[in-house]
Amino acid sequence: MQSMRYTPTELLPALVALLDTASVTSAAKRLGVGQPAMSRTLEKLRAVTGDPLLVRQGRRMVRTRRAEQLLPQAEAILAGARRVLAPEEAFDPAMATGIVSLALGDDLQVMLSGALLTRLRKLAPGIDVRVRALTEETPRDAVRGVVDLGVVPDILEDYSVPGVDDLVVKRVYARKFVTVSREKRPASLRAFLAAEHVLVSPRGEGGGYVDEMLEKLGQQRRVAVTVPGFIAALELVKQTELISTLPDDVVRVLGGRLHVQKCPVETPTLYMSVFWASRFTQDGRHAWLRGVVTDVVRSLGPR
Repeated sequence: MQSMRYTPTELLPALVALLDTASVTSAAKRLGVGQPAMSRTLEKLRAVTGDPLLVRQGRRMVRTRRAEQLLPQAEAILAGARRVLAPEEAFDPAMATGIVSLALGDDLQVMLSGALLTRLRKLAPGIDVRVRALTEETPRDAVRGVVDLGVVPDILEDYSVPGVDDLVVKRVYARKFVTVSREKRPASLRAFLAAEHVLVSPRGEGGGYVDEMLEKLGQQRRVAVTVPGFIAALELVKQTELISTLPDDVVRVLGGRLHVQKCPVETPTLYMSVFWASRFTQDGRHAWLRGVVTDVVRSLGPR
């Protein structure tokens, strides 16, 4: 029959057992089936291969020439199938090679990269790291597997992510806002409104969390300069009389000797988060990387 040209893969374990033991009884015991069932399987194998496979010689069964040829081939195929279906071996970072890709904002590239690279090089010296700029495309890159991990505050609010269900977002620590200046200034709302401000806006647009709250109070501040990142804002504050309202972790790590005070306007709490594609959650290599990155990110949080 036409279908007999193809060997059903479910017959491979029986083929190996029969040819290896040259015994229907022993093969049945090895596979935990009854002898009649194994006899029927032998008949199927004979029909499929077009060869007797086992023939009687005196009081025992012996392999045919064709069976001698088939046995090592069948054993190799069966062993390969078992390797494919076996659970993944435990990930060993010390022996690992390859590339990991991380997406970080400009502030975290400075705040995080040194400590993270030191940790990774110590634990997994064979792994190379690629740090990418954090953009609006980063969540999609994570879903596609181009980025292993991204670190960002409040991804669900700040990024429009189609298919966000394909991402896992893990909050690591709360990020609050403080106001910084080169010299000590009065902490009142009046003094805050009288100052000239640096606003951080990646898109270069005016308005932010502070401006939204001031509008509710019927107040307005002067934003003298808008920059795309926190590092630029800090440098401007260090060199001018401008003030800026920035995340407390950024100021603590990168602010140097700037004067820090509580912002007189209520600001939201942002949660610094690590995110990745959900399809990698059970991957051993990825789980290890998430653990290392999360630990280092957590070290930037409140003390």
